[in-house]
Amino acid sequence: MTKKRVGVIGGGQLAWMMAESAQKLGIDLVVQTPSLNDPAVKIAAETILASIDDAIATTRLVSQCDVITFENEFINLEALQPLAESGVCFRPSLNALAPLLDKYHQRCYLKEIGLPVPNFMAIESNNSEISEIIEIEKYFSLTNPPYPLVLKARRHGYDGQGTFIIRDRNTLEATCKRLERLPLMLEEFVPFERELAVMAARSATGEVVIYPVVETYQKEQVCRWAIAPAEIPSEIDSEVKRIARHLLEQLQVVGIFGIELFLTQDGKVLVNEIAPRTHNSGHYTLDASKFLSLKCS
Repeated sequence: MTKKRVGVIGGGQLAWMMAESAQKLGIDLVVQTPSLNDPAVKIAAETILASIDDAIATTRLVSQCDVITFENEFINLEALQPLAESGVCFRPSLNALAPLLDKYHQRCYLKEIGLPVPNFMAIESNNSEISEIIEIEKYFSLTNPPYPLVLKARRHGYDGQGTFIIRDRNTLEATCKRLERLPLMLEEFVPFERELAVMAARSATGEVVIYPVVETYQKEQVCRWAIAPAEIPSEIDSEVKRIARHLLEQLQVVGIFGIELFLTQDGKVLVNEIAPRTHNSGHYTLDASKFLSLKCS
């Protein structure tokens, strides 16, 4: 019997980590990645050397695989659309990814489907005119002092890259000028009590599995450790899982998502960001789940 083949757009550590499970399922991985030194090249049945946003290379990947998935969000969704329209099976689907790849669009979508998020706004012109700065300060002063704020690049941020803590007007003006070529989003700084995350998966038949909620710790905007399960009240645990289930069902996702959240000092849960893929807050499952009986709901 011919082995199933899954094409992975991206060849970093997340694709590399898929290898053991793929082998158990009798699946070969074919990766599209720009360098022979990328981690997943070592475990791939075949490698297509190309940038991950190279749709022509993805056409070659498609010809060798039964289904295509993604290691990261740095893709050209528009360029892949003709492949989806021709019947190529993307998991998650391009429709599910569409509202999530741009962080501002993601926030708008989360708010639209009724999920709690920090206050936010788009920076439409990065010209840092004083009048625009004053309007920004007025907007964020409605609920809190205007500073600190968090400035984010709307695309291609990863492990804290493209994220800046803004503590005063001068820093906001200077950072906007420095990033004038990038679409940006501003959000309120959340003085959280702790950060939480959860992995959630949905099958093609609509079954949803939610892994234990974890507490994560970031140093210099990179996750350093996770405690699984998080030591949180049952009502907080239930709220996080409700958010995860609602998101996956609204998007009709087939695949696995990492969902990062803030737990505020007054006990509220806010969604920070969605990673539409495997995620470092779920890495513990590679080893821990072999020895621990973890309840998934």
